[in-house]
Amino acid sequence: MIKKNYKYLFLIALILITALFLFLINNIYSLILEDTKKSHQMQQLEMTKVVSEGISFFLDHLVKDMDFLTSNPKLENDNIELKELIDNFRISYDQKIISAVIIADSTSKAIYNTGKKPPDWVPGKLKELVNGFKNKSVVNKFLSSEVLPEKSDDTKSEKSFLIVLPIKKISGEKKIFIAYLVNFDSLIKHFILPLKLSSNDFVWILDGNGRLIYHPKHEEMLFNSIFEINSECKSCHTSFDTQLKILKSTEPAYGEYWVQGDEPSKIFAYVPINIGNQKWYIVISTLLTDVTAKIRDKFQSFFILGIIILVTMFSFVFIIYFLNLKRIKSEEARKNLEKIQEYQEQLNHSARLASIGELVDSVAHEINTPMGIISAHADSILLQEERTNIHKEELEIIKKQTKRVSEYTKSLLNFSKRMAFNPEKVNVKDLINESLYLLQPRFREKNIQIIKEIPADGIIIIGDKRQLEQVFINIFNNAMDSLHTDGKIIIQMKEINVLTSKISHDEIAECISISITDNGVGINEANLSKIFDPFYSTKEKNGTGLGLSITKSIIQRHKGNIEVKSEIDKGTTFTIVIPKNITRD
Repeated sequence: MIKKNYKYLFLIALILITALFLFLINNIYSLILEDTKKSHQMQQLEMTKVVSEGISFFLDHLVKDMDFLTSNPKLENDNIELKELIDNFRISYDQKIISAVIIADSTSKAIYNTGKKPPDWVPGKLKELVNGFKNKSVVNKFLSSEVLPEKSDDTKSEKSFLIVLPIKKISGEKKIFIAYLVNFDSLIKHFILPLKLSSNDFVWILDGNGRLIYHPKHEEMLFNSIFEINSECKSCHTSFDTQLKILKSTEPAYGEYWVQGDEPSKIFAYVPINIGNQKWYIVISTLLTDVTAKIRDKFQSFFILGIIILVTMFSFVFIIYFLNLKRIKSEEARKNLEKIQEYQEQLNHSARLASIGELVDSVAHEINTPMGIISAHADSILLQEERTNIHKEELEIIKKQTKRVSEYTKSLLNFSKRMAFNPEKVNVKDLINESLYLLQPRFREKNIQIIKEIPADGIIIIGDKRQLEQVFINIFNNAMDSLHTDGKIIIQMKEINVLTSKISHDEIAECISISITDNGVGINEANLSKIFDPFYSTKEKNGTGLGLSITKSIIQRHKGNIEVKSEIDKGTTFTIVIPKNITRD
C-alpha cells in the first residue's frame, strides 16, 4: 500500500513539475513577447515623430519664407516685381514638391500662375479657402485643402493639396492671396520613403475626415472614409474602432489592432500633425507575427532545449527510482529469505524441542516410578530404625537425593508442557509479593534490597497463577545468583498498549510490562542469545539450564514476550510483556 502511495506521489510530483515548467515557459515567453512588442512600438512612435516633425517644419518654413518675402515694402506698388520674385522663389524650392504657385485676388480669381498647370479641382478649392479667411473665427496663419487626386476618377493619379495664405496689400485696398500646390506624392517620397523601415513595416495616413490618403499596399482603398463604409471596406475590415480612436486622439500613442479573418493582429504607433486647418494622422503598422518571428524561433529552440533537459532529468529520476526500487525489492527478498530461514530454524528447533519433550516426558515418568518406590522404602526403613538409628543418616541422604531427582523430573515435565494451563484472574502485584515472600530467606541471607515501583492497587490480568509464580521465582533466583552481598533488585510494573499485527489488519492490545533489574555481574553479550535455550546454563554446579527456558515457554503460553538486556558488571534487566486478557490454548 505504501509503495503504491509512493508511486502516485511520484507521478503527481512529475505532473506538477511539468506543469510548473510549462507555466514558467509561457510566462517568460509572454514577458519577452510583450517587451519585444513594446520596444518595436516605441521605435515606430519615434519614426512617426520624425516624419511629422519633418513635414511640419518644411511647410512652416515654406509659409514663413513666403510671408517674409512678400512683406518687402518695395513690392507694394509693383506687381511685376512680385511675380518675378515668386518665380525665383519657386525655382529655389524643390519643384517636385511645390509644383505650382498661384496668386489670386479676394474673389479667388487667379491673377498669376507659375509652374505646372493646376488640376481641375484647384479653382473650387482655392475659392473655398480664400472665403475661409473672411470668416473671423479662422485664426490659422494659412489654410490647407484636402489631399485630392489629379483625376477625380483615378485614385492612382498624382495627388496634391493646396496651401493658401494672405499677403500684404500690394495696390489700393485689394487683398492678395498666394496659393501653393503641394505635390503630396513627392512629399511622401521625400519624408517617408527614406525611413529605414523593415520589410514588415508600412506607413499609412488618415486625414481629419477619416479618409485614407496614403497606403502603400492598398491603393484601391485610397480616399475612402471610415465614416462611409461600403461592401468593399467590409471585405477587409470587420470594424474601424481603432481608426475612430486615432481620430479622437490629440497626442502620439501606440496600440494593437486586429483586422479580420485569419490575418494576425498588428501593432502600430501614430502621431497627429496639423497642416493649417487640416489634420493628418501618420501611422506605422506591423504584423505582430513578423515582429515576433525571430523571438519565436529563438524561444522555440529554448523550449526544445528545456524539454530535452526536462526529459533528461525525468529519465535520470526514473532510472534512479527504478534502480532504487530494484534495490528495495532485492533487500526485501533478502529479508524475506532470512525470515524464511529463521522460521525454518524455529520450526526445526520446535521439532527438536517436541522430540526432546516427548523423550523427557517418557524419561521423567520412567524415573519417577522407581524414585517413588525408593523414597517409599527409605521412609519404611526409617520408621523401623527409629530406635537404633544405625543407618538413619544414610537413609536421610537417600531420601534427600530421591526428592532432588523428583524435583528435577517435575521441571522436565513443566518444560515438556505436560502441566495443565488454567487461566484465571490474577492480581500481578499480589503474585509478585507472594514470590518475594517465598524467597525472603535468601534475600535476607545476602542482604538484598528490593525496590518496587508498582501501582498501589496492582493490575488484574487473566493468567495461570502457579505458572506465572514460577516465572517470577525463576527470574528472582537468577538475579540473586548474579548478586553479591548488599545487592539491589528493582521491580517496575505498568500498563501499556501494544500494536499487534494480525492477518488482515493491525489492532491495539492492552498489556502489562514488568521489568526486573538487578545490579549484579551481568551476562556476557555472546551468551545473551542462548540463555533461553533448554539445558543451557552459566552456573557451573547447580544449574539445570531449564529455568529460563521454562520461563519463556510459560510467557509464550500467555501470548506474551520476554526480553533481556545486560552489561558486564552493571547488571541485567528482564522485561516481560503479557496481554491482560488471553484465550485458553
